[in-house]
Amino acid sequence: MDAALRFLGEVVAYGGGAAVIAYLLFQYLGKTWIENKFAEKLELLRHSQAMELQKLRVKIDSMLSGAIKIQEKEFESLPEAWERFDRALGLLSHLASPMQEYPDLNRYSPVQLEEYLASLDFADSQKEEIRNAMQMQRNDTYIKINYRYRLRDTHNAIADFHNYVEKARIFMPPDIGGDLSKASEMLWHAHGSMKIGESAGDHEMKTQAWKKVKEEIYPLRDSLSKRIYERLQSHRSAL
Repeated sequence: MDAALRFLGEVVAYGGGAAVIAYLLFQYLGKTWIENKFAEKLELLRHSQAMELQKLRVKIDSMLSGAIKIQEKEFESLPEAWERFDRALGLLSHLASPMQEYPDLNRYSPVQLEEYLASLDFADSQKEEIRNAMQMQRNDTYIKINYRYRLRDTHNAIADFHNYVEKARIFMPPDIGGDLSKASEMLWHAHGSMKIGESAGDHEMKTQAWKKVKEEIYPLRDSLSKRIYERLQSHRSAL
């Protein structure tokens, strides 16, 4: 400011008019003022850009973190769902298969029968029922009791698979999750046919259940196996 006043005094001393004084002041002060204002605007712009860049980084980090977490859940849920599906289908296949093998209890001696009954996870009353059956009816009694246990175990495995898929489906690709859910419905249907067929003595219903397992569920299983494998491999290659 002192320099500006001295400059103004010199102009007046040399007889400069108002127009001259105004022009010279603009020349002297305007350049500095413009440069200062430009510097202020530039600094403000830099600060604004830095803030926007920081916001963008936070947003990208958040999106990336979310994507990684979802991918981790998918990588975890697909093998788990497959394992439960495979177990449920294995039990159902064994239950529905027309080829069944049982021990011939009719030919067991009393000692052999007791040894075998001791190895079974049957209730004591059920073991007693087998003991008290006529010798030539031991097999039929054993098979009926054993079938009820296998129905229960298959039911529990299907329920476990179904409940897991319903819980974890949100983390799965829509097509795979949809087909896993469809598979659980098909397992339920076949299991129901086996249960009703056994209770009613309807062998046709049991035959239809086995046909559904072979012709519908196993092809779906093969398709899911391929797609789940490819999906897991795609995650692995992306790491």
